[in-house]
Amino acid sequence: MNKKLYVLLALLLMLAQLQPAQAGSGTEDNALLWKISGKGLKKPSFLYGTIHAVCPDKIVLSEALLATVTQTEQLSLELDMDDPNMMAQVMQYATLPEGQSLKELFEEEEYKALSELFAGSYGVDLKMLDSMKPFMLYSMLIPVMTECTPESYEQKLMELAQGQQKEVVGIETVQEQMAAVDRLPNEMYAQMLVRTATDLPKSRADYREMVELYMAQDLQGLQELMQRDYPEEDYRKFQEVFLVQRNKNWIPVMERMAKEKPTFFAVGAAHLTGEQGVIELLRRRGYKVTPVKK
Repeated sequence: MNKKLYVLLALLLMLAQLQPAQAGSGTEDNALLWKISGKGLKKPSFLYGTIHAVCPDKIVLSEALLATVTQTEQLSLELDMDDPNMMAQVMQYATLPEGQSLKELFEEEEYKALSELFAGSYGVDLKMLDSMKPFMLYSMLIPVMTECTPESYEQKLMELAQGQQKEVVGIETVQEQMAAVDRLPNEMYAQMLVRTATDLPKSRADYREMVELYMAQDLQGLQELMQRDYPEEDYRKFQEVFLVQRNKNWIPVMERMAKEKPTFFAVGAAHLTGEQGVIELLRRRGYKVTPVKK
């Protein structure tokens, strides 16, 4: 999997990461690595909360994480990221419907700020991207916000699994994930672009803070950070589309995988906690889900 593809997919994988954990966490532990056992499982599976785009020097694979990957027989990411057809599948959803224009989503000054950002960062005339959906443009800005060529824990885990000749699978399909993206209006993604284009220093500072909180496994701090700048109604919509519904859809898939063979599940950290988070949903199904400390 090449780095350009990771950058292109970064928004899809980051959107849930950038949303707050739901109120009423459903778990008291600030932990990223969890053991799934009980309910007839012959061997445990493991669940890990990732951050999807981070500078390479920030990625740390702990001894506990490495050990649990070794104990499992397959790696399950949100998407099957070693599928050679994934890029083509994503691009099927990248453009606006015929007759619609990216420029129409912005006020004149907003479009000017965005044009200047793309010209300064990539030497690209925004007119050349007028058919692209705004979430695709946002993905292009992730290296600008991180100030590096970002990588992901998914990428590192996939390389580790492949080195151990383990199969890599996906909990959901590209079509399912992109359907979630398309359930929110383009105007909402456009405003994300505007916030970045009009105050890039703040976007960069917020991203650095998010990475620091993640590295400290401070899930509550991540929640508070993400609640600062977005209207409550936008949060509610994001949570329902990117967290609640997807989490519920994932549980039967995760159950089937864990019953077939011990699996290492790696999903965005925001999916873990909350009354509708993966941890609590698995517990309601009768599994024992406990934190694995470093």
